[in-house]
Amino acid sequence: MGTAEGLGDRMRTAAFAERQAVAAFTWAAATFSDAPEQLRQDWLNQVPEEEKHYGMIVARMTELGFGLDDREVSRGLWDTLSACTTGAEFCVKIARAEERGRQAGVQLVAYLKGKDPVTAAIFQEIADDEVAHVALAQTYYGWSPDQD
Repeated sequence: MGTAEGLGDRMRTAAFAERQAVAAFTWAAATFSDAPEQLRQDWLNQVPEEEKHYGMIVARMTELGFGLDDREVSRGLWDTLSACTTGAEFCVKIARAEERGRQAGVQLVAYLKGKDPVTAAIFQEIADDEVAHVALAQTYYGWSPDQD
């Protein structure tokens, strides 16, 4: 993280995770008829926020001169989520991923606060938004991050 290249890689990974979340929430809402209707609607309601996160990161990357396609990024999140067979499994797995991303964002904010307050503010907003995304697993299936 101590280099511009490291920050670019972290931002690229975060942007791709947000893009995968858009696809995953949309797919899950259409796929998991076993999930409560309100949960499927909650997933769809998250899509615009995930798109906003993606846009904020990509815009900041452009300002900083980082290319989105400069390095390949893992499809691991999508591969894991698309292998789910129930709404409950998907809900908990996406919540875990969102929580990992939130925690990484909090660490990035702490690191960048004095160095790059604009980027820090973007990741703080994203981390704040992710709290509600993670909470869906608690609301619908009783899972919380402290269970892992």
